[in-house]
Amino acid sequence: MALPFFKKGKDKAPAAAHKPAAVREAESPPTETLLTMDMGAGGIVVEETSGAPQSPVDEVAILYASGQVEMAERLLQGILTAGDRRAWHMLFDLYAIQGREKEFDQLALDYAMRFETSPPVWQKMNGNGAAAPQQAQTASLELPGLLDKTAAATLRDGIAATAKNTAVRIDFSGIAMVDESGADECARILSAARKARRKLQVSGVDRLIALLQDLNRATHSRAVHWLLLLELYQTLGQQEKFEDLAVDYAVRFEVSPPSWSEVQAAEVVPGKPVEPLDNALQLAGEITPANDSALQQLGSYAATHSEVLVDLAQVTRVDYGSVSQFIGVLMQCLGSGKSITLRGHNALIHELFRVMGIDQLAQLIPHHPD
Repeated sequence: MALPFFKKGKDKAPAAAHKPAAVREAESPPTETLLTMDMGAGGIVVEETSGAPQSPVDEVAILYASGQVEMAERLLQGILTAGDRRAWHMLFDLYAIQGREKEFDQLALDYAMRFETSPPVWQKMNGNGAAAPQQAQTASLELPGLLDKTAAATLRDGIAATAKNTAVRIDFSGIAMVDESGADECARILSAARKARRKLQVSGVDRLIALLQDLNRATHSRAVHWLLLLELYQTLGQQEKFEDLAVDYAVRFEVSPPSWSEVQAAEVVPGKPVEPLDNALQLAGEITPANDSALQQLGSYAATHSEVLVDLAQVTRVDYGSVSQFIGVLMQCLGSGKSITLRGHNALIHELFRVMGIDQLAQLIPHHPD
């Protein structure tokens, strides 16, 4: 099995071996070196060949990994018109990492119009492996798989039983079906909570939104499903999405559209921690030469596990200067006959892994499936 990956030249600085065209400009392109690792009966054999030219997506991945974040963003914005979804997802994740919700929402609108499909839903990437600390006590309400009248009643009673100065956290992540009575009741409950200025926190709301969007696209869609989606946009403070949907609702059902109300938006929070079904190594933050504790953890973990499973959902960036050490750990695992899976990483890291040949060393499962 031949496994390619890139190697930095011995006579070049780390960033120069794979310097993107956007950084080189007037310089002569450096020679890239591609290492091919052949794991045959005689052991590991490494050969050198010339690497392939970079695409704009490749350049963005390397710019971001090299800490050239602003330049990476400008290049991404310039290549969106090419219609490569990878670039769109990279920009979504960059905005999420930087906490730029307004830009994320505008990009989501453009994405939905361009590809005629649901865009990613905003959720800030903290990169610290934990949810932001809560300032006050929170009551949690988890809705079941079927949002019907009974489930809505449970939601109403739960909110009513919670003190008004206590935040109410509603977990929508388990909902798989919504009937008409449940949609109607849930919309009324959220509207009442909003008008009463209750402090709401929501998790898993992206799944419910996607479900309602699918229902609303049906030929015989029901008005109550549209109204629940409108109330969710209102609850989340997403005015542009609300107004666009309100116009479509008015046209579809030949009625006056609902009006937007200026209220405090609910806080979107990560879903409740799920007990892992595996013993994956959880890494977080940035992996850089100055902060290589994550790679030390990876090495220690790999030494004691026959299957190396690493969760990178809370990792915001892998520095270009750390890639060779990262590859070194993976090579040691492969040399010992171990399987490697890297999962949950953002689109910027995924494209870096692909450029550097890590997709040939490990199974990659990014959080953006497409």
